[in-house]
This record gives sequence, structure tokens and C-alpha cells, in this order.
Amino acid sequence: MNEELAVNNNCNRTIKHIRFSVTSACNYNCIYCDKEGFIPKTSLLSVDEITRLCTLLATTLNVTKIKLTGGEPLCRKEIVSIVKNISNLHLYKDISMTTNGFFLKEMASDLYNAGLNRINISLCSLKPSVFKKITGVDALELVLKGLKAAQKAGLYPIKLNYVMLKGLNDQELDDIIDFCSKTGYILQLIELHKRSEAIGKELSIFDHHHAPIENIVEDIKARAIETFRRNDMQNRYVFKLPNNAVIETIQTGKEACNKCTKLRVGCDGNLFGCLFRSDLGTNIKSELNDLTPSLKSQEIIQKVISSREPYYK
Repeated sequence: MNEELAVNNNCNRTIKHIRFSVTSACNYNCIYCDKEGFIPKTSLLSVDEITRLCTLLATTLNVTKIKLTGGEPLCRKEIVSIVKNISNLHLYKDISMTTNGFFLKEMASDLYNAGLNRINISLCSLKPSVFKKITGVDALELVLKGLKAAQKAGLYPIKLNYVMLKGLNDQELDDIIDFCSKTGYILQLIELHKRSEAIGKELSIFDHHHAPIENIVEDIKARAIETFRRNDMQNRYVFKLPNNAVIETIQTGKEACNKCTKLRVGCDGNLFGCLFRSDLGTNIKSELNDLTPSLKSQEIIQKVISSREPYYK
């Protein structure tokens, strides 16, 4: 463990979380997709390489939280084995996943038994037509069944990622809040951000559908019976409403950026410190053939951490 290595002295932010993409493949075509900020340039990490890299990051940075992402992580055929291998390391106390939920109905129980603790599921609308327009897939009912399967399997908490999109789903917030109050799911209200240059900005999507949520956050705060901040996660607000709905808000801007504590891993082994700057990353795949962590591996991790700086000035 090297506490100094985990800290970027340029902005005094310690790495506390690993966000690990296991595949770039996805069965959706969401209009707002940010592709986790990067396009793979080499082949996928193997299951063994993923396991070794997870070991290296945990022991080098003393991190105990990891989130598996994609693309869509459940498109990776070995995903259950990947979760099981990470769990069997006994280095991570919190293993989570972000998924679109399409395959969750069949896989929730296996993922839980493999060691997955909790899950985030993208749910952009409760209206089938709007859901299809945003994702390109007519799958709302299947995702809702997946949510129930995840809850039955024991995954907890279950969070719903709801990206606010002007002109598409921005009139559904009350319905989503009511849905969460009845089901016990936590709502993550997410403000749309611009796409990174690494994947092409496509500013038209942002320009047409960005809906600032600042006023919405203030309204929710006024109605809340309990409010606190997640200091370890970009200082996010968390609100509990009188109907027992819990809402976590994720806004863009300088404050959120300054409080970021993530290290990102691309599915090809690219380490990078910012969603918007994967071009500053360094690929560590070739180093994973060494069964014993090398000095060069630590140098790569240090280089990436030192490159992190607030994107929003």
C-alpha cells in the first residue's frame, strides 16, 4: 500500500474508487452515450489480466471499491467469472456494476452468488415509446423484470441512473420519484454532460437535450426531510423525501470535478483519470504479464494519477 501514490498533489484528490470497463460492446444505442470517455485501441483484457490488474490497483492504491462498467458489462460472456475472481481476491469490500438491465433477469442471481454487492441500472423513462427513442431498443418491460430479479437476488442497494434529457424525459421526474418511493430503489438524477473529444463531441445532443438541474435540486432540497452530502463521491447531495424516496443528484461543473476520486480503466488496459481526458491515459496491458508487480507498473499508475486535473475550470 502506498498512500502517497494515490494522491494527486496538483489538486489534492486521493483515489478511492476504480471504475473498470470490461467491454466496449453494448446492445443499446443511447443518444447520450459517452462510451466511458474512450475508444479501445487494442484488444480486450483477458479475464486473467483483469484479475491481475484489480490486484495491482488494490494493493498499490489501497482502494477497496470497484465498479464494473462497459459498454454493457453483461455483454461480456465471462462477466460472472470476472466478478467471482475479483470477489475471491478479498481485497474489495464493495463490488458494484452499472448496467442497462437488459440481461439482468437471467443473470442477477448468478452475479450475486459470484460476489456482486450492488448494482446501478440505467432507466431513462417509464414510457415504452420514450425509452425506445432514447435507447434505440424496445426493452422497458424486460428492464423492469430485471430490476425485480436483482432485488429478489439480494443485490442492495439498487440505484436507477436517470439522465435528464430536455424534450424527452424531463416531464417524468415526479413519476420516477414515485416509482422509487414504492420500490425502494434509489434515484440517481444525472445532469447530461458533454461528450469527450476522445469519442467525438456531438455537441448537437448536448445543445438539444441538456436540461440544467440546479433549480430541480433546490426544489428537492426544499421538500426533503433529510439531506446530506457524499463527500467521497464528488460531494453529491442525497435527499430523503416525505414519501421515503431517496434521490442522489449528480451535477456537472467545477465542484463535482474537484471532488472526483475515481481512477478509470478501459477494457483494453488504458488507465486514465478523467472521463474527458482519456488521451492522457497510459495503457498498462503489457505489464500485466509479470506475475509480480513491477516498478514500471507503479510508475504508470503514478503518471496517470499525476495527470488528473479538474476538467471544469
